[in-house]
Amino acid sequence: MLLRARRKGYRTHKEGKHLRRYETIFITHPELTEEDLSVLHEKLRSIMSSMKGELIKLEDWGPKKLSYEIRKNTRGHYFLLDYLAATDLVRELERNLRLNDRVLKFQTVKISNQVSPEAAQALPEAGPDKKAINVIERSSPSPEPKREEAEPKAFGEEKKNESVS
Repeated sequence: MLLRARRKGYRTHKEGKHLRRYETIFITHPELTEEDLSVLHEKLRSIMSSMKGELIKLEDWGPKKLSYEIRKNTRGHYFLLDYLAATDLVRELERNLRLNDRVLKFQTVKISNQVSPEAAQALPEAGPDKKAINVIERSSPSPEPKREEAEPKAFGEEKKNESVS
């Protein structure tokens, strides 16, 4: 039975807890006070520290107009949360964001799969301008050769030239 599981590609043991880099963008109610926002931020930080995640940055993007109404709100306060975590921390963080009535919407994106401990230590030192962990960028398609086009003629100019000849 164990041999059959290995042949099919199933995992026979649990994976170790590897840190991965994630970004979560969340939108809060636009009329929250500074106290409410600080309580929410402190809650997120406490979840991070209790589950051994590393917060890289928590960026305040400010209030912006939403592209569509969410719970009868046309505006929202945007935040970017950049962090290193295991998958169980991401689940817990999203569960808390989902249960919080002040959060209108959120989305989490995995930036890189496995982060080495050296790169993880370099991240807080790098600052916002530098990215210590390189993300593989998609290669852009090769530029198409430019076609030489004739200059567009004004409407009716073609007929005048033909009738003159």
